[in-house]
Amino acid sequence: MKQASARQHLNDIVANIRAAELLLVQASRQTSDLELLIKLHIEYSALDSYLSQVLHTLALSDEAFFTTATDALKQQCGVLQQEAEDIGVTVPDFDLASEIARYLAQASQSAALL
Repeated sequence: MKQASARQHLNDIVANIRAAELLLVQASRQTSDLELLIKLHIEYSALDSYLSQVLHTLALSDEAFFTTATDALKQQCGVLQQEAEDIGVTVPDFDLASEIARYLAQASQSAALL
């Protein structure tokens, strides 16, 4: 039963990170500032890296590997909190930055429950 619960938390993380990534793309379309575009790309890449780990974990069928992978993701949930802070500084549109931070906070909460 724990694995089913963990899989739901992983699915929640996926949904929240994807929503945050879409908003980062929206932010990048709102600017022509090359330096800001690079910063947004770096933030997107960091989120995408964590998302890749989550998706790989979801694909695991072996219980022991799954447990090891979810433990590693749980230990990294601070990464999502740090990304939310970084994005808050990087994205110039306060409302958009707040919405991204909200999605990442939800993802971080889900990761903490793994």
